[in-house]
Amino acid sequence: MIDIHTHIMPGVDDGAGTLEDALHLIRQAVEGGTREIILTPHCAPSYGFFNFNDYLLEEKFDVLCRAVEKEQIPVVLHPGMEVLYESKEEFLIHIDEYFPLCGGRYFLMEFFFDASGENLLEGIQTVKEQGYIPVIAHPERYECVKKDWELALEGCKKGAKFQINKSSLSGTHGEKAARCATCLLDMDLVDFIASDAHHVWERGSGLGRVCRFIEKEYGTERAKKLFVTNPRKVVGRRK
Repeated sequence: MIDIHTHIMPGVDDGAGTLEDALHLIRQAVEGGTREIILTPHCAPSYGFFNFNDYLLEEKFDVLCRAVEKEQIPVVLHPGMEVLYESKEEFLIHIDEYFPLCGGRYFLMEFFFDASGENLLEGIQTVKEQGYIPVIAHPERYECVKKDWELALEGCKKGAKFQINKSSLSGTHGEKAARCATCLLDMDLVDFIASDAHHVWERGSGLGRVCRFIEKEYGTERAKKLFVTNPRKVVGRRK
């Protein structure tokens, strides 16, 4: 499996705090069947995370890759980031400082949880205009989508891809988020299921259990599409 959304890079956001924490999360992921991981630290100045694409992130990525190699953990790491979209003006100011998933065309973006539907659709259009494929992180957690599931359908028609969190399906983010995630799956609007891993003990990195759940409820081919085939398109676009 390939996990396209994680907060495993140590010491850069609200995820792994140390290199050892990061290695624990990576081992947990591998034990659950994950073989490739995209590291997606928050790029969200409003939350206090100023992780723009610079040499510091590259250095931390290289350090973690070397540690994984030294520990002989059978996993491939890829660079990326999760960008908080606030407004078109703010987004375009920093456009050259963002880093798409694996350096390719897929662009992981999140919104404020109380963002309007108009803001979400504007974000999708803005990212499309820059030549990227917008990947909306955890749409099931946004109030506008929870209130109107058809909003995701409209976003899909505009070219967005949707990634739901494994933790939403388990009820970690509440009953409404779980119900919304299930509805999006039933509507076949979900392109990826990712861990959004933060800590081993809370919102961990293992995907094995949720993959088995999808296989049982939606079939083996659907699970392969969500955890392997679609994510493979993302890592395959690495420049």
